[in-house]
Amino acid sequence: MKQDYFLERISESITFSRKRTLGNASYAYHRHDACEVVLFYEGDIRFYIEQTCFTPGRGSLVVLNPNEMHRMQSVGDAPYERIVLNVKKSYLDELSTEEFNLADCFYKRPLGTGNLRTLSPDQMVEFEELYRKLESSVQDGLGKSIERNAYAALLLLWINRRYLGGQGKVINVMPSYVSGVMQYVLERLDEPICLERLANRFHVSPGYLSAQFKKHTGLTLREYLLDKKIDYAKTLLLQGANVTEACYQAGFGDYANFIRSFKKVTGMSPGRFKSAKAE
Repeated sequence: MKQDYFLERISESITFSRKRTLGNASYAYHRHDACEVVLFYEGDIRFYIEQTCFTPGRGSLVVLNPNEMHRMQSVGDAPYERIVLNVKKSYLDELSTEEFNLADCFYKRPLGTGNLRTLSPDQMVEFEELYRKLESSVQDGLGKSIERNAYAALLLLWINRRYLGGQGKVINVMPSYVSGVMQYVLERLDEPICLERLANRFHVSPGYLSAQFKKHTGLTLREYLLDKKIDYAKTLLLQGANVTEACYQAGFGDYANFIRSFKKVTGMSPGRFKSAKAE
């Protein structure tokens, strides 16, 4: 199990596979630089998305955009089986039309909410039929790229239609005080926040809060704070702020620390990030 938050980079415009994990299937909080779809078949796990934790069952269909932190935690030893698709935003845009945007189910909802739908047995059959056609399109042959694009578009359209039909029922088993800390942080990203301040706000000792946050999220408070502040700084840069403005508006009191932290999380300096996105 990876212990630190990390970004998983997806090299292709779309990747997909059916996976079966035996033993510990736990994975630390992470993101992808692509959208993700997960269809659950079996397993004894807890799935964490931002401030929510739920137990998926057969037919649970989950979508995630690149901004959503998520993790899996094994509860028992049952085999964990699922289908996973990762799709670049640029590929979604390529397949979309003026009539319908295939990125809608990933982005047109608040962060960490509306991720789940539960498929009926008939709907699972429909999904699997489309998925098998997409799988078959990766073989070499004349016009295979056209065929892949067509089946990818059909499957993604089918997924979007399921998400337009309403939200799946989520029983959130994340402790309320942990969710509360996460929400408190998200509402104050422009402020300096420390462990002592959070402990005072939630009327617990710093040691207890730190230990419980780590226990239930797999992240230290510092890792979570850093991730959210860097993500906010990225948004500010994309909205036109310069590096200095992004530093202080994201609650960093030390410019040099901001530069180091940004590069550690993203792999590039804030200036380079801003320039690359502008190209």
